[in-house]
Formats: sequence, C-alpha cells, structure tokens
Amino acid sequence: MGDDHRWMYDGWSRNQAHSDEWIAKSNDFINRAFSLSTINKIRCPCSKCQNAKLLDKVTVSKHLCRNGFVPYYETWVFHGEKYITVAVEEEENDWEGIDRMDEMLDDMQPEFNLNTEDEPTPEVTEFFRLLKASEEPLHEHTKVTLLAFVTRLMAINSKFFSPTIATTSS
Repeated sequence: MGDDHRWMYDGWSRNQAHSDEWIAKSNDFINRAFSLSTINKIRCPCSKCQNAKLLDKVTVSKHLCRNGFVPYYETWVFHGEKYITVAVEEEENDWEGIDRMDEMLDDMQPEFNLNTEDEPTPEVTEFFRLLKASEEPLHEHTKVTLLAFVTRLMAINSKFFSPTIATTSS
C-alpha cells in the first residue's frame, strides 16, 4: 500500500460513523493483509490488540471498527510493508557542526574560575576523560561517536515509540 496512511486515523470515529474513505481503505487493508497470510489469521492492528494477537478476518474487521488502528502504525511491518532505511553517511552530514561542546566549556570557565595551573579534582579529571571518550568514533569504519549515536537513538525512541505505562497488580 505504501501511500499516506493518515486516513487510518482521520476517517475513524468513536461513535462508529466512519468516513466512506476509511471504510473502503480499511477493507482494502484487510483484504491485502489476509492475501499475504498462509494461516487465515493476521496480527490485529486495532488500538487494543496492538499487533499482538492473531485473529480471523471477521474479528479483525470488528476490532478496527470498534477500536480504530493502533497509534503510529505508519509503516505496516506486520502486514507486508518494510521499513525504509536511510544511509548512515547521509545522516552524518546532517549532524556535522551541531556539537558545540567546546564553546560551552569555554563559556563555563569564568564561572568556575578554572585555572589551568591548578591540579584538577578527581571529579573534573573523570569528567574530561568522559568528554574525550565521547568524541572518539564507535569503531574504525565510522565517524559517528558514542555520544552522537546515543543521542540519535534517544531521539528516535522519543519520536516513534510511545511510552508504555507499566501497571502492577497487588
């Protein structure tokens, strides 16, 4: 299907007065997903099942009408679509020049009255060791640093994965 999937959320209504487009495209989605199935069941993409339960066609249709699609299901990885990967080299160019850590440290120097002749405390020594380590590449085949990698990973996590609230029963 690969097209814009906003219809999954824009055309659905809690009172089940779904738009004609939503109904037609949901039926197309279900038919396509079941055409790829070899067991006559698919992962239910409704907001309650969240692609975790294998269900038959009638049940999936009812769930989608009642609950709508799972949020943020932009790429149908459980229903025949693949994630589009971006080359790392392209991303590296986007991040060049963004890190201004040296400038920030220079700005902090007057605040803490740092004198290069004084012996640094163990905490300061450890901080600068970690700072230097954050500038080293992950491995010999990349320019990406550990700090840049972790920062990107956190950005991806916050953008594409909604927080899950864990509940415990007593």
